[in-house]
Amino acid sequence: MKARSVLLGLAAALLAGPAGAAEFELKLSHMFPPTHFIQKLAFEPWAKSIEEKSGGRVKITIFAAGSALGDATKQFDQVRAGVVDMAVGIPAIPRGRHPRSTLMELPFTVKSAEAGTKALAELEGRLKEDFPGTVILNLTITEPSAVHTKQPISDLDQLKGVRVRAPTPSVTAMLEGFGATPVGMPPTQIYENAERGVIDGNVMPWGPVGAFKLYEVFKNHLNARIDAVVMYTLMNERRYNALPADIRKLFDESKPFFTANWGKWWRDTDATAIEAAKKAGNKVSDVPDATREAWRAKMKPVVDKYIEEQAKTLPDARELYDLMVATLKKYE
Repeated sequence: MKARSVLLGLAAALLAGPAGAAEFELKLSHMFPPTHFIQKLAFEPWAKSIEEKSGGRVKITIFAAGSALGDATKQFDQVRAGVVDMAVGIPAIPRGRHPRSTLMELPFTVKSAEAGTKALAELEGRLKEDFPGTVILNLTITEPSAVHTKQPISDLDQLKGVRVRAPTPSVTAMLEGFGATPVGMPPTQIYENAERGVIDGNVMPWGPVGAFKLYEVFKNHLNARIDAVVMYTLMNERRYNALPADIRKLFDESKPFFTANWGKWWRDTDATAIEAAKKAGNKVSDVPDATREAWRAKMKPVVDKYIEEQAKTLPDARELYDLMVATLKKYE
């Protein structure tokens, strides 16, 4: 009788699974190095908070760049297909997939990550069609980009003829307007291509310049504050709907964690990257507001043309962009 009781106990333990195993094990992937603030300051604390509030029922495992799930070009496809449960990525990579969200990336539209992220949170309902098969957990945006080059420049007109990595279609249009030669590639390929001479410049926020140590290959930096880059955090729609209501609520109510802190995280990270570039002996040049405003005016025809092109497949492109600008002004 005693032996039978022991066997029944062992069977029950096996059916229950490992001691302390979470009821809902979720995979989250992103395209940044595991040391980047997006993992260390944002998603690790966020995941821990979800896990704790769930009473241990949820376990979130993060897969960063360098892992099998960290490819920048695959973040949306793998979360939509359910390869991962959640993904953090950039709508502009690959290009042309998320036309509504990327309108906010048009040159000289966003002045700060804080204002841009708050505006995106307000506009989320208008942008959800960009991400079919998924649920938006949050939309955020970076600080505006600087121009990082091998040769020093003091004006964007000096980019004429220079091969410059362009992060988004809108920046591609802007660079063409200044006579540069835009080259598209994911962030993980920039360093190698700069070393090989494939590109001589890069338009990018300071944060990833520091994370990928790109100040080692670009020694000159013009703080032009051109464009900010939209980012998404998505959950597979089927996975979200399969979660109990109380677990879904934890994710839904976690949005303020990002909107309240995103701007500071980017400012601090940018400052650290700028300091690293200066310590490396690089030249960092700031740009007066008047100069930036002159560039914005010069680029207005380029912006208008880009919106007209988008309107061929996205009829409300102009109305949506104007709404973005109006919403941004509320938070600037």
